[in-house]
This record gives sequence, structure tokens and C-alpha cells, in this order.
Amino acid sequence: MKNEVKSLTGLRGVVALWVAFFHFSFFRNEFIQDIVGKGYVAVDIFFVLSAFLLTVSYSGKLKDLNYKGLEVFYKKRINRIYPVYIVSVIFIALFLVKTSVAGFLINAALLQCFFNPDYLLNVVYWSLSTEWICYLIFPFMLWFVLQYKIRSEILIITSLVLRFVLPYLPGHLYIGSEHPMEVGESPRYLDLPYGLVSLLRTISSYFLGIGAALLPQFKMKRENLIMYIILILFASMLFVEKGLLFIPLLSALMIKYLYEGKSNHLKAFLETKVIYLLGNISYSLYIIHYMVKKQDFVIVNNYHLNNLLLISFSLLLSYFSYMLIERKVKIFKV
Repeated sequence: MKNEVKSLTGLRGVVALWVAFFHFSFFRNEFIQDIVGKGYVAVDIFFVLSAFLLTVSYSGKLKDLNYKGLEVFYKKRINRIYPVYIVSVIFIALFLVKTSVAGFLINAALLQCFFNPDYLLNVVYWSLSTEWICYLIFPFMLWFVLQYKIRSEILIITSLVLRFVLPYLPGHLYIGSEHPMEVGESPRYLDLPYGLVSLLRTISSYFLGIGAALLPQFKMKRENLIMYIILILFASMLFVEKGLLFIPLLSALMIKYLYEGKSNHLKAFLETKVIYLLGNISYSLYIIHYMVKKQDFVIVNNYHLNNLLLISFSLLLSYFSYMLIERKVKIFKV
């Protein structure tokens, strides 16, 4: 694998900020709301990007499954996801939300996707839970793909088919489904954050990320032009409800080009210092912004200005979280 690809770190930052605006703001302007209001699909881009980077990092290391390789992989994943996460869980349980011992343990163990969504201490935890499960099975998924030489095209088609059928699957496939949820199901297309369906949604994105990473390297004369065409298609799909089905696929192709392609305006933008920093704090931002959102702080009476200030406050907290926890705290020495 190459050294860090800054444009992909920057992409993660843009996507995290998109999620933050989605949770904080509603715009009366239809054009703006069509973009901001589709921020829930940004989570799928996170999944695709994770799977892509894990594949390019470990495709050589996980060809043969062995205890040492698995141990190092899991320790690195715990170091990446758990320190900020468990601090947030403890903080929420102590100061923000009344919860049972069972609820705390379910959240601490990242098992929320298997239980009634009312156990969620933070709305965004559903995606951390499903991604954690995907981390657990990823080495075996990748080994199977490499061992049996599964074609990238098959993974990509399987992902699209699975994503297409997801809205038609029962939405109450979780432990405790006999108890009605206090939170309602989303009417938005492919906004599926609960139970087994949410896990399948994440696995679908992982198929895309693995498939894109294992595609042959793109070598085309006008690859920058193709990159911009993908970007235009991506933006266009936000204005077509069923078009959201293809957002993860287009993001996978975009990630592939950013990883392998030549310099272009998009890459330069994502590598700027501000966007790169945003990418570095994106994980903390993803967790913290909804904690801030749920407090309903009113700093100024102007709705949009107040939300902008709260997002800025979330960014500030995320920076300190990144500097003091993400960079400093490692559970395992690897």
C-alpha cells in the first residue's frame, strides 16, 4: 500500500461534515435540502472507503490466515475505533442519557445492531456497531475472495443487488422486536439504520470497497475527465430518489481514482491543509456532533447561524478529541 493518500483522508472529512449538516439543519430551499437531506448516504461512503483501504492494506497480508496476522489486524482496529468511542459511551451514560446496565454493556460491546434501536446511546452508534462486525469478519471475507479468485465485478454486482432488495426486507430483525421502538422508522429511501438490515447495508458497502480495490488499475488517456464525469453523476444522483442506490458505487469509483489517478482539481482540494485536518478529526466529529445536537443549545435565535455555531463547536471538541485521545491513547501496542 502507498503511504497515506491525503485526498482520501480529506474525503473522509468532507463526508463527516456532510453527516453533521444532515443531522443539524433543514433548509427550505429545495436545491440545498436535496443535498443536505441526503447526508445519510454519506455513511455508506465511510463504509466503502474503510473496505477499500483495508483491502489495499491487507490483501498481501491476509492471503494466508494465521493467528499472528489476525491478532495484529484486530488490535489495530480496536486502537482505531475504541478509545474515542468508549470515552463517549461512558460520558453519555454518566451525564446525558439514563440507561440500564444492559444498555450500557450493549453499547460498550458495539453490539447495538443486534438489539432494539432504543438501546442506542447515540444515533450514530448503529454504524459503528455494524462496521465493528464487518471488521470482525473482514479478514475471512478478503481471504475467501483472494483464495477463490472472486472477480471484482461479481462483488460489485452482488452489492448492488443486495442494496436494491434491502428496503423490501423486514425492518424489525433485531432482539427485542416485540417491543415497539420509541424512535420511528425513516421514510427516506435506503435510510436503514436498524437491526440486521443495517448490517447487510454495511456488508453491501464492504463488497463495493473490496471490489473497487481489487479492480485492475485504471489506465486511460483522459482519466481526469472520467473523474469529473463520476463527480457530476454523483451530484446528479442526489436529486433522484432511486439514484441513491448508485451513490456508494460512484463513491467507490471516485475513491479508486483518488488512490491511483493523477493530480486534478478535486484531489488538490481534498489535500488542502484545512480539508486534510478535517479528515483527521472526522471520526471524533462523527461521534461528537450528535452529542452536541441532542443538547438543543440555543446560542443565537437565528436557526441556521445557531446550527453553524454548534457545528463549529463540534469541530473544536473533535480537534481536542483527536489530539488528546485518538493520537495519544492506544489500547494495544502493535
